[in-house]
Amino acid sequence: MQRRHFLSGAATLAAATTIPGTLDARAADAPNVTPSNGPWPLRGSESFVIDSEAVGDRLAVGVSQPDTEFLQLLGRTEELPPPDLVYVLDGSWALAIAVSIARLQLVDLVKPGFPPLVMVGVDYPEDQPNARTRDYTHTDLATPLQPGELPPEQTIGSADNFLRFLEEELDPLIRARYDVSDRPAGILGDSYGGTFTFHAFRRQSKLFDKYFLGSPGLFTTGVDYIGEVRKLLEGELVHDTKMYLSFGAMEANGGVPFYEDMGRNYNSLVSVLNSTPNDGLTFASKMYPGHTHTTILAPAINDALLYLYGPHLPRG
Repeated sequence: MQRRHFLSGAATLAAATTIPGTLDARAADAPNVTPSNGPWPLRGSESFVIDSEAVGDRLAVGVSQPDTEFLQLLGRTEELPPPDLVYVLDGSWALAIAVSIARLQLVDLVKPGFPPLVMVGVDYPEDQPNARTRDYTHTDLATPLQPGELPPEQTIGSADNFLRFLEEELDPLIRARYDVSDRPAGILGDSYGGTFTFHAFRRQSKLFDKYFLGSPGLFTTGVDYIGEVRKLLEGELVHDTKMYLSFGAMEANGGVPFYEDMGRNYNSLVSVLNSTPNDGLTFASKMYPGHTHTTILAPAINDALLYLYGPHLPRG
């Protein structure tokens, strides 16, 4: 498998998971079945498209708010404070996973106390190319491909523009339209999404104080970004910060060279976090035995949400 497949594979997945299905002909002929002519929705959510000046492109946004009737059914009738805000990258598929996990935690009778959250998924409209490779990476956070190998929306280097979109365009809009706390937001990112969450932490964005770095696409390049994190940790962070990092053991040693390079850099990053303690940072990291770049996603997001927002830590 070539690295370009890593760059474009998730875009293909995202496109595949957002194509509306059609009813089987036999089901459509049943007298009690009516075709809905659309994809199964994420219940209790709404969506819109925003034209971003910072990115120079259109982005799709999905918003899931806490279900107040559901909370009342659970007996949580106390007046709750405005919920915290969580941004979910690759939202066309990751938002549904994150929302489902968070809603399940609300009914945990053994370890109660998980808070309601407003979750905002960010992705791309169905009628345009997926540009996560462009928007989630800084210029040297991945090994550049030769010009012309990939279309413009899949070339690397626009993470600063995407961060400006989140900070200056999307976040003010979300906070004006929805009842959320005035605290900094969390951000969940996997693969190149994890590359971006690493980038946002390195930039010390004032928007975020909770980060999920899932299998971050950090490759060996001519710039020592992990060394920059060490210097960053020697100073004062913009917020008291929580971070959860994950990686699959079969990514790190499964025989795919660029995954193994990612694994070495992941281990270097965790080593820096361990060896350079900062009073403003608490973090947990986990190498998941037997997991690959794809199978790790659901359990890692589950553990990340429990660590970042739950009243209890995920079990190792």
